[in-house]
Amino acid sequence: MSNWFQRARRAIVVMATPLWLAACGGGTEQITPFQPQRYFAFGDEMSVLTDRAPLGRKYTVNGVAADGVSPDCAANTAAQPSLLWTQLLGGNFGFVFAECNPANVAVTAFSFAAPGAKADDIAAQLAAAGATHGRFGCHDLVSVLLGTNDVIDLYENVYLASPSAATANAVVNELSARAARLGRAITALTDNNGANAIVSTIPMLNLTPYAYRQAALRPDVNAPGVLSQFSTAFNTSLRTNIPNDGSRWGLVELDAMTNAAVNNAAGYGLTNVTQAVCTAAAPDCDNVAADLVSGGSPNTWLWATDRWIGWQGHARLGSFAQARARDNPFGCS
Repeated sequence: MSNWFQRARRAIVVMATPLWLAACGGGTEQITPFQPQRYFAFGDEMSVLTDRAPLGRKYTVNGVAADGVSPDCAANTAAQPSLLWTQLLGGNFGFVFAECNPANVAVTAFSFAAPGAKADDIAAQLAAAGATHGRFGCHDLVSVLLGTNDVIDLYENVYLASPSAATANAVVNELSARAARLGRAITALTDNNGANAIVSTIPMLNLTPYAYRQAALRPDVNAPGVLSQFSTAFNTSLRTNIPNDGSRWGLVELDAMTNAAVNNAAGYGLTNVTQAVCTAAAPDCDNVAADLVSGGSPNTWLWATDRWIGWQGHARLGSFAQARARDNPFGCS
């Protein structure tokens, strides 16, 4: 029996998954362990390591060095599990980004994520990566997380301009179309023995500090309700526009993760799931008292900013992404 046939058969097996993941795009264990040669991260602020000094700033809480002041983009201890989900995914295979490379080792992870990026920006990010690093192949691993900025953009600039059921439906249709294009771009990337992809849904934005603030500012527009509707529309369309066989891509569900965290905060070691722990603006929020809410802990608060997750969210998302990359039948056909 060919390896390709075995991979294809195993890819359709449905697995039971933990509540935090609740993922599809699954599969079973790999026949031959997947060992990619390169890793590319595409997306928005959730995947950004800044390339300006000091390097490796993040849109979460930045870890600090032993002096308690100097930024440390590689901090990863029980007290400071500050790595991004992309760093955790890439690091599982020994990959290091140039933007966070304190040991000055060979760079085999490449980030094209950008602040403010939306779903349709995947085309430009893929083109930039291809122009610099050549064609994607079956020995490459990529991750994609986009869509949060699309929801907020359409909520603020379309829905709030004329808050009505008709406008909400129009936003849902537009978000579904954007997510469908994103899904097709990912599918094209993995076709013809292309890259292996880890894809994440967006968080449920009705559960963010941003949504709570909007509810207080605009009680007349049902901000939590429409943000839930918009987030669900984007995620549903993304899921349904990528082939659900798990052989070349794996899905991790940040929407299910945030929902589980909010509904069972204590079970996940969280003490605050409604507020942002940072008072300083990202990406310049460090793990120092001056940048954090008084009494706030980046280790036990779900949200770093009004829309971007903190350390525990990244740790869990990164762990699930690692499991998908290890367990799905990735590799070459």
